[in-house]
Amino acid sequence: MAVVAGVAVYGAFEADRIAFLVLALGAGSVALLAFGLAAPSPPALVGSLVGIAASWSLSAWTRGSGAPGGTILAASGIFVAAELAYWSLEQASVPDEPELLARRAAGLALRAAGALALVSFALAALGLRAGGGLLLEAVGAAAAVALLALVLLLAQTDHQH
Repeated sequence: MAVVAGVAVYGAFEADRIAFLVLALGAGSVALLAFGLAAPSPPALVGSLVGIAASWSLSAWTRGSGAPGGTILAASGIFVAAELAYWSLEQASVPDEPELLARRAAGLALRAAGALALVSFALAALGLRAGGGLLLEAVGAAAAVALLALVLLLAQTDHQH
């Protein structure tokens, strides 16, 4: 919830115009996410995630050409929020073992790094500069290296079995 709310508020602050509309769309999406988690309702979760992505896209549109700063992190944050929201829908009567929980968390971290790298590459391929600065570029490069290492590790593990 916090990540999605952060994306909504940051998108409203970044919008050059119609910031109130961006914030209203984002706030409505956060409320729909809360309902989807409480109900539990997969359609509400999908709607909320589409809404928050639309809110960010609308905010970016108000800034003209180019991707606003934070686009890469917003996309990764929406991805992580989607993963966690769908984990919450699982009907498990037995709590996860610590090893399984650690494995799931590591998998989520790797997928989030992959999403970060994918968005970085997509923006670069489109010629859009996200304006993240040296630190964000270093994180993106590290994520790309980690993703390649993961692919190699999985290929070796699968080949050994």
